[in-house]
Amino acid sequence: MIENLSGTDQKDRQRAKRMGIAPSATLRRHFLALARQSRHWFDNRPATGQTRSIGVTSLGEGVGTSTIAYNLSVSLTSLARCRTLLVETNFGKHFITRRMGNARNPGFSEVLTGMAEMEDSVVETPIAGLNVLGCGQVTEQFALELPFDELPETINRCFLDYQYTVFDLPSANHLTACYSIVPNLDGVILAVDASQIDHRQIKRFRRMMDSLDVEIIGLVINKQ
Repeated sequence: MIENLSGTDQKDRQRAKRMGIAPSATLRRHFLALARQSRHWFDNRPATGQTRSIGVTSLGEGVGTSTIAYNLSVSLTSLARCRTLLVETNFGKHFITRRMGNARNPGFSEVLTGMAEMEDSVVETPIAGLNVLGCGQVTEQFALELPFDELPETINRCFLDYQYTVFDLPSANHLTACYSIVPNLDGVILAVDASQIDHRQIKRFRRMMDSLDVEIIGLVINKQ
């Protein structure tokens, strides 16, 4: 089927691609389904009065976790008609803030260490109710030295204005900050490349999450 797009439609799709938003109605329905699953998971947990925090990670690079995290945030904001914060923690890569033109802003690393305030670091998006907190200026190597033991207090102090906080996490291994961040979150979503599914790696990931007492909300098979 040949799809004829008007000039406005073409601009909307180009903008969506730049921002990481799902460019097709089919993909948007998939992300809405993921958002509904996440909301259902939270609704069956005891209420804490705090922001509901979700991490999105993968077992390797190039799986599309940033795109998934962004679209999940968009869908949660739309579905729940609430405020959502997307926190970028792919330190040194700036996949999301680079698209927005804010990669040089202070971000999560500066807020966590007290070097910047939330109001100076959070960036509004074109999606009403959705804000982004970039990863900041710390490199991937030095991110391992950040005081992640301060993260629960930071979440309680800085993120309470948001009903949902979605963390765009680095790959799940001991060379990144992923395992330092996820114990402070309510749950995690694992993204897997459809062409590189390794059941042994997935089982190891499950065992690691069990050891960290982190619940897995769901599995996303990307790039089908």
